[in-house]
This record gives sequence, C-alpha cells and structure tokens, in this order.
Amino acid sequence: MIRPMRPRRRRRSRLGDLARPAVAVVVLAAGLLLSGAFVGIAVQQSSVDRQARVAQQQIDAELAKRSELESAIAQRKTDAYVIDKARDLGYVRPGEGLIAVERGPSGLPTVRINSSDGGRFARWWALFFGAK
Repeated sequence: MIRPMRPRRRRRSRLGDLARPAVAVVVLAAGLLLSGAFVGIAVQQSSVDRQARVAQQQIDAELAKRSELESAIAQRKTDAYVIDKARDLGYVRPGEGLIAVERGPSGLPTVRINSSDGGRFARWWALFFGAK
C-alpha cells in the first residue's frame, strides 16, 4: 500500500530555538547602547551650549567694563579734570585765591580769603605781623 505523502515538517533544531532570542537580546542591547550614547551626546552638547552662553555673557560684561574704563581715562586726560583735581587738593593758580567759610565764636559764618596775589613774602608777612 502506498502511503499518502504528508507535508514534511521542518524540524527545529535546538540551536535555532536558542539563536532567535539571543539575537533579539543582542539587537535590543545594541539599540539601548546606541540610544544611551545619543542621549549622552545631547546632554553634553547642551552643557557645552550653556557654558558658551555664560562665557559670552562674561565677555560682554568685560567689554562694557573696558569701554567704561576707556571713557574714564579719556575724561581724566583732559585739562579741566586736572585743574579740578588740583583745586580739590588745595592748589591754586597764580592770581587765584581760596575762600573758606567757617563758623566764628559767635556762631555766625566768618569768611577767610587766602590769596596768592602777594606771593610767598606777603603770606609770611601776614602770618607773623598780621594782615595789612
């Protein structure tokens, strides 16, 4: 008697049964590793961008400070500034005098004028022998 032909079943080998899940685990691990690397790169890039912004802000602040200092230097190089600073320190030009307002013993303001018109000799004379 002839037996009818049955469709042949493929026999799975034990190696095939173990290889599929192993390949799936390897592909999953590689995907996780790559996604972790991309996340790490993105985090590092945002950190670098933040540091660049902070550095640019510091540069802008230093440039503003430099321009302020340059304007102060330019202002201090003028003759008017030098003259005002000398007057603040008590220097007078020839022909000028200092005026000081002080309170006298009665509480009323007393005006004292130091003049450089007479020169050094006149000042010594006024100091030792009184005013003219």
